[in-house]
Amino acid sequence: MPLSSKIAVRIAMLGTTLTLFIGSALGQSFDIVPRDLYTERMRQEGSKLVFCINPEGVLAQFERDLAHNIGQSLLAEVEFYEVGAGDWPTRPLPLDYRIVLTEQQMFIMLAQECDGFMGFLLSASNPSWMTISQPYISARTVLVTRSDTASLAEVPYGEKIGVRMMASGDNRLIQYLAAQPDDANWRRTPYPDNALMLERLTDGTIGAGMIWEYGLFGATEGEPAAAGLSYSYELPFPVDPIEIGIATRSEDSYLNNVLSEAIAALRADGTIDMLLAENGLTAASGN
Repeated sequence: MPLSSKIAVRIAMLGTTLTLFIGSALGQSFDIVPRDLYTERMRQEGSKLVFCINPEGVLAQFERDLAHNIGQSLLAEVEFYEVGAGDWPTRPLPLDYRIVLTEQQMFIMLAQECDGFMGFLLSASNPSWMTISQPYISARTVLVTRSDTASLAEVPYGEKIGVRMMASGDNRLIQYLAAQPDDANWRRTPYPDNALMLERLTDGTIGAGMIWEYGLFGATEGEPAAAGLSYSYELPFPVDPIEIGIATRSEDSYLNNVLSEAIAALRADGTIDMLLAENGLTAASGN
């Protein structure tokens, strides 16, 4: 039997496989969740794959396109469960990469609504019952200015550097500024939202900003220069990349493996780069 057919058969089996919830500690933290969600997968969808998705995120259309490509490679039909406005504890920010759901909500959605949840950050703080696939994007943090060159050395001392609070690189920025002399330094200005930070950069409130690259490209449709902005990947301190993949339940290890294999193949053949470009998430100039 061809490998693709074997994968399709195994996916079909996933829909009817009973799964045991691992970890008594986790069980104690979800007392109000119906007990049957701990012990078996409620969904029985055959060879269909259903992905939970944040429809308001900057990556939403890219992730839809990616999911369809994954489905094609696995010979599986793809559907989506859109996280609705009433589900969010706080409104999701369109230029952010965080999934602002409670752990309980994420658990129920993966048990009852979908096989995988698009858009999850690889993080040591993810719950033990969740596994993240191989990342489909690894985003860097960029420095953004209104000048012709985006270099911190070009930003006058005393200017403000904007950053989304607790974003990747924020702690590094705090440490870096704390190590600089008072007479040759900048001021960190935290914002709750990347969009607000870019607005304050544009209106001159701050002299520079830090943002993940897909937040910048998504906000400017791949044309930062047209918005009067310059950017650079060169920062005076290291920042870990923002790696995002598909979340599954730890019990669904085979599904996670085949999703990771499909992602690896789509990265290798250039499909993911093509989808990013088609959705305005790379620089239009190709730089």
